[in-house]
Amino acid sequence: MKLGYDPYQVFRDSQTPAGLYARQKWLGEADTAKWQTDFDETVKALFAGQLPDRSWQQSVTVTIRRLFGLHLTVRASNSRIEDALNWLFNTMQNKLKGSRIRSRSDVACDELTGLPFVLSDPVTLLTGAALFLSSIFNRQSDPEVLSVYQRLNSDNQIKDSLTRDTASMHNIFRALVVHPIYAHESIAAEAVDIYAGLQGEDGEWGNHLPFFQTVNALAHLNSTEAEAQLERAFSRLLETQHQDGTWGSQDREWNTFLCIHALKNKGLL
Repeated sequence: MKLGYDPYQVFRDSQTPAGLYARQKWLGEADTAKWQTDFDETVKALFAGQLPDRSWQQSVTVTIRRLFGLHLTVRASNSRIEDALNWLFNTMQNKLKGSRIRSRSDVACDELTGLPFVLSDPVTLLTGAALFLSSIFNRQSDPEVLSVYQRLNSDNQIKDSLTRDTASMHNIFRALVVHPIYAHESIAAEAVDIYAGLQGEDGEWGNHLPFFQTVNALAHLNSTEAEAQLERAFSRLLETQHQDGTWGSQDREWNTFLCIHALKNKGLL
């Protein structure tokens, strides 16, 4: 796929987790002293302030942000990451049971900037994020993780609820597409069908779904239904790229990261 402008410019010298990932994986800077210094500083900042219970600020959103940042940087898990995942997963299970938890229930939009999740019902936001992070940190086969995925896939009441709430569906879909089994189960296929009904001829999903996040999520799948939507969406990317190589009206580095990652997943870049 021939883009009109160099999409990598925005990442040069970036010290964000997404920027460091791009500089390592796409710009080939991993062996440079500058990248290593920037990497060390960012990882130190990501781990900073971790509490004895292994959360950050006993906040769901802050802990999600730190774990996602660590996924983009250190990649492999360690004991501190494992303990943080345990805190997040236990918090999710308590929330699902209706227990009181010591975490924020009100989430502001800016708390999710740079994350692959959107503002939704707090339970589905937490569930989607906990499953997503568990899967990408190689805990996708843990019995407790599988049991939650199975419940989502088999409970018709949950499915019906998700079809009426596209934001919640999106957060659960993010967790489905990174799981080697549940990316191919009925709940994922049903979500893709719903997305197809929302997509316009211009390749966007209107106000229902965030464009760049949806492109990135669908690019994790190999299905004819997802490919048909991506074909229209990728044409939209060609039309809307800025001269500096980025996409979007704000959060351009993050949006560009999502676009490049999707294009590379499909072997188009």
